[in-house]
Amino acid sequence: MSIAPISAITLQLQEQPGWEGVRDWGAIVRAWQASVSPLIAERTQPRSLNRGLLTIATNSASLAHQLTFGRQKLCHQLNLHLDGSIQDLRFVAIGFSSNTSPTATQSESVPIDSGAVVICSQCNTRARQGELLRWGVCQFCAIDLGILGRK
Repeated sequence: MSIAPISAITLQLQEQPGWEGVRDWGAIVRAWQASVSPLIAERTQPRSLNRGLLTIATNSASLAHQLTFGRQKLCHQLNLHLDGSIQDLRFVAIGFSSNTSPTATQSESVPIDSGAVVICSQCNTRARQGELLRWGVCQFCAIDLGILGRK
């Protein structure tokens, strides 16, 4: 008996009847990441697809609001990678989870991941106290306001 790699087993499972949704969801996630900038991809996650409406979770209400204005272009970009199944996009500021924490820049002395979780005064989302001590706002607002350079 030979041992098959996990990737081969996963592909075999996905080819079986009933796994179409898993294949389709993987394609949606890859299409989203290919359609937006890496900065936006870090701050957003596709969450659900219902009757052609793709819901995207964001890490801030301001980003959700900003992306809403460009949703038609983003929808078109997504459908270039997909079969045209996305009819519209909805952006929400809930349901985003990230296991990665930003790292401090060498020029700053306060680590941004230090301290308790507090609320950003600009966008009303959770932020580390170190971010507010360093920039006065969360990291993403600092980028939006031009305080912190884009990656």
